[in-house]
Amino acid sequence: MFIFDTAKRQKVKFEPIKKGEVTIYVCGPTVYDDAHLGHARSAIAFDLLRRVFEALKFKVIFVKNFTDIDDKIIAKMAQSGQSLEEITKHYISRYKNDMKVLLVKEPDIEPKATQNLEAMISLIDRLLESG
Repeated sequence: MFIFDTAKRQKVKFEPIKKGEVTIYVCGPTVYDDAHLGHARSAIAFDLLRRVFEALKFKVIFVKNFTDIDDKIIAKMAQSGQSLEEITKHYISRYKNDMKVLLVKEPDIEPKATQNLEAMISLIDRLLESG
């Protein structure tokens, strides 16, 4: 199987880091409004990639995050009077329902940005320290 390597700007033979296993991480939606065509396109494209790897008998670990803290969400809170949790829970549920309708398989892991703030801050600090 060949894939396009954006760093090399060419097709390269796919070779997994760990034999027989593929880990895919996809940036999911920022959950302040309903899903749109761009969300659907991304979800379907990566679902297809996942299914290809599964058909080739790879063990696939598929991760898609939710950005559940963002300026757009904060603006939605101010506009609607709802809490962060109310807004994000509502739109995560709607997004998941939309993906079910499109027959997109659920991710194995769905981290939320708010669950990983300490790790993000630590990484930013290390990046700043290294210049």
